[in-house]
Amino acid sequence: MDIMALVRLAGGIMFTPLSDDVLMMGYTALRIKEGVHPVLIWLAAWPVFFISFAWFYLLARFFREIPFIKKFMKVKFLTRAEDILDRRGLWAIGLSFFLPGVRHPIHYVAGLLAYPLPRYLGMTFLAAGLYTGLWTFIIVRIGQAVTWSELWEWIMTNPSMIFIILAVVLIIAGASIMHARRRHQLEKESVAE
Repeated sequence: MDIMALVRLAGGIMFTPLSDDVLMMGYTALRIKEGVHPVLIWLAAWPVFFISFAWFYLLARFFREIPFIKKFMKVKFLTRAEDILDRRGLWAIGLSFFLPGVRHPIHYVAGLLAYPLPRYLGMTFLAAGLYTGLWTFIIVRIGQAVTWSELWEWIMTNPSMIFIILAVVLIIAGASIMHARRRHQLEKESVAE
């Protein structure tokens, strides 16, 4: 796998006005042309997108701490925006990957409004995996570069990768569900008091 191609992909996501969809399509098409297996393309692009979007969140979180900007963060409107983000932010972050035009701003807003980091990272990880997997599948199907029998053969020769991916997804999903239940229970207790 060409590491510089991944670095260029991350740089394109973070620093260019090009659509992430176009960047992902180009990256996938070029790697397929080089003969890289689609599953490896997906597994390489997934962390690149995760890290790139975490960059947006962390950059905005950094700017939130600057005293000049912090002064403006006390506005009642922003408090209301934080409440809305707290209630519906998880879905907004996940769906933003599939909505061009709001993909980057939602991640900046999440960082600026100090959305909880563990929840943000969990949803971004899952959504980035789904997004890159979907684009990889679409490009592969368009080019008919792989058949289902080839994919099945790769799975049979690399079963540990599938188990690792499933384990990571299940751990993150389980942790997110437990965190949401705990938060909901704490909200009920605080309302009862």
